Amino acid sequence: MINKISHCTNRTITDSFQDIQEVIEFIRSPPQEHVKLVEYARTLERSSAEYKEIKINKLSAISINFNFSDGYIIGKNIAEPTGYLYIDVDCKTEQDFEINTTYTCAYWRSLSDTGLTLIVKVDGLTPYNFKAATREIANVLKIPYDPQAVSIDRLTILPYDQNAYYNDNVEVFPVADLLAGLDVAVEHSSTGTQFFRDTIIKENTLIGIHRDGKIRYHNLDEATQDLSFEYNDQGIHDCGEDKIKYHSAFMPKRVKDGNREKTLSLYAKRLVHLNHDLDKETLSKLIYTANMLNLLTPLDTKEVRNIIDKAFNDRQAPRVNKTKRFFFQDVTLTPVEKSRKCLEVLNQEKRQKTQEKKNLISELFCNWDCHTDGKITPKKVINLTGLKKTMVYEYFKGNPDDIPDCDNI
Repeated sequence: MINKISHCTNRTITDSFQDIQEVIEFIRSPPQEHVKLVEYARTLERSSAEYKEIKINKLSAISINFNFSDGYIIGKNIAEPTGYLYIDVDCKTEQDFEINTTYTCAYWRSLSDTGLTLIVKVDGLTPYNFKAATREIANVLKIPYDPQAVSIDRLTILPYDQNAYYNDNVEVFPVADLLAGLDVAVEHSSTGTQFFRDTIIKENTLIGIHRDGKIRYHNLDEATQDLSFEYNDQGIHDCGEDKIKYHSAFMPKRVKDGNREKTLSLYAKRLVHLNHDLDKETLSKLIYTANMLNLLTPLDTKEVRNIIDKAFNDRQAPRVNKTKRFFFQDVTLTPVEKSRKCLEVLNQEKRQKTQEKKNLISELFCNWDCHTDGKITPKKVINLTGLKKTMVYEYFKGNPDDIPDCDNI
């Protein structure tokens, strides 16, 4: 869910988009009044008072990285991450640098039409790591981002861009893996409050389990036991579209009210599923520890007991929640090094797919019959091939000599 406000000077949440796809649909075709305001703003100087008035007082905006509670967008009200990360590019557009669409879920022109908003999918984003995550992801994808446009409650003006790009089928950045080993400075919320666990529960013997390596937190080894690894000359085994599916028990930090029971229950169910011989006492220690350390407001003892009892007694297999495509021969590679190697493969795939699309258009041009098919146009090519509008128009623009000349027949 992506929270929306009516304008930047009033951060009261007025509506929400379910996902980025809904945002893109709005940006491509907003109300006519919105279109007129954006188009007029683009005729003004960015430094003018009139441009600023439109930007902050007349156009709706969204917060992309996190959604918020209590009906108001401010750092202390952060509820949970949206699963998306916003990257701002100032004074550059898609024509000025190459956008990696293997990872880029969406992008659109800014209000001024001189910059870009790029969106990637992420897993494990928190108020503490989002600045480092933005920096590292921008570095991996070679995005010339604006480091000044990074804050917990950053707002993004909703512009108008009929060519806004969207692709839901992209790779997800695992933030924890990407930042592993990096010295990430802790970012505190605007309140500067340090949360301290001073809650006391009667079952204090259940807190402080010693993690001795006997607990399984994922079953990737089991999921890959029948896989024959065939590494290429870059030391990569690529599963392609047949990604390995596996279970992972992960407990996020700073879980807010409203998500506590669901998050803790899923964690308990996954632990039981991954550890069939797990006794109830050990499970209790794990869940009570997570309740105290990971929830901003711990659940009471009765609620935690119910979660433990249900997970231990029901033993229903949870839905598979992780996939993995790439495996590396060199186990000492850092997350950033792994990401760069993956990008080499993904970029090659992208180039190959792009060439296949160009070949499709070229073949259509060669077989075009002006007498029966009429004059060739981008719209006809789009309808016949199903290719994206941007791709077809770029091909027409870049290959004028290949276009059948039906006017002179």
